[in-house]
Amino acid sequence: MALHRARVARAALLVSVLGAWIAPSHAGVHLWRIKEAFSSADGTIQFVEMATCCGSTVENAIGNKTLTSSTNTFTFPSNVTGSTLNKHILLATAGFAALPGAPTPDHIIPANFFSTAGDTLAFAPYDTMIFTGAQLPTDGVTSLNKDPNDNSDTLFTATNSPTNYSNQTGSVVVVSGPPAVPDGTGGTTPLQVTPDAADGSILTLAFDISACTNVDDHHVVYGQASGLPAAPGGTFTLLGAVCAIGAASPFQWTGVPEAGDGSGILWFLVVTTDSGGVEGSWGMDGSLAERHGPGAEGSSGICATTKSVANACGRPAPPP
Repeated sequence: MALHRARVARAALLVSVLGAWIAPSHAGVHLWRIKEAFSSADGTIQFVEMATCCGSTVENAIGNKTLTSSTNTFTFPSNVTGSTLNKHILLATAGFAALPGAPTPDHIIPANFFSTAGDTLAFAPYDTMIFTGAQLPTDGVTSLNKDPNDNSDTLFTATNSPTNYSNQTGSVVVVSGPPAVPDGTGGTTPLQVTPDAADGSILTLAFDISACTNVDDHHVVYGQASGLPAAPGGTFTLLGAVCAIGAASPFQWTGVPEAGDGSGILWFLVVTTDSGGVEGSWGMDGSLAERHGPGAEGSSGICATTKSVANACGRPAPPP
């Protein structure tokens, strides 16, 4: 009986040891790490990529866990399935998801999920990525990274490489909107106008096409004295526009209209659009306030329906 009890005890010990050995096969979550963060200059296009570390295959229990920044929280709606060995989870804004060649995000997060001025991303309580505004690239190509297997949390920059849970990967290029037509500051060439008819019905417009990139087309928008804003920062009311005059300079504008309000004053601006049809800055008035048209975001509403002023090229520098 004593021998039998000893064998039973050894068998119980063996079962106990085996139980301890196979414990990691239960679904875990603590080995997910924040691997990569990317943002456009205006924060509308962002992604955060998480990855598993340490060779783990069972980090499935991510449901109801959170990814947070200083201002936003995302709660994972469910667990993941299958082996998690060398897996990634991609969280990104809708603006990122719409980019050509972007891998499909596993989850959508709001624009400006984290601050480009510096923030703390936390997969609490397991991992964080802490960065300053100077550390975070916003050039539209480079992202902020750390090695999920490096416990030092050393940050480094590299060309962005978003990867989702299905192992779809890619790299995106973001240019933050079209620029303004250069106004002559900072060594650029201002718009020059030459009359080709005595009555002003034909004008040649020459403008700087070399100082700024991301311009697909130019447009002339115009109005009369009664369409000028009553106060700085007000809306310019248009009389009309000549859309899609091309990317080359100069442009000869024929059939220039006369003001119909009796003022004899016709004003006009040359504006740009990018390949997505988004209109660029209209430049700034004497108070350094952005000029606004009647359309969405201050666009012309004629040549383009939306406007972006994120690209500061061609605009005067703000006051110190």
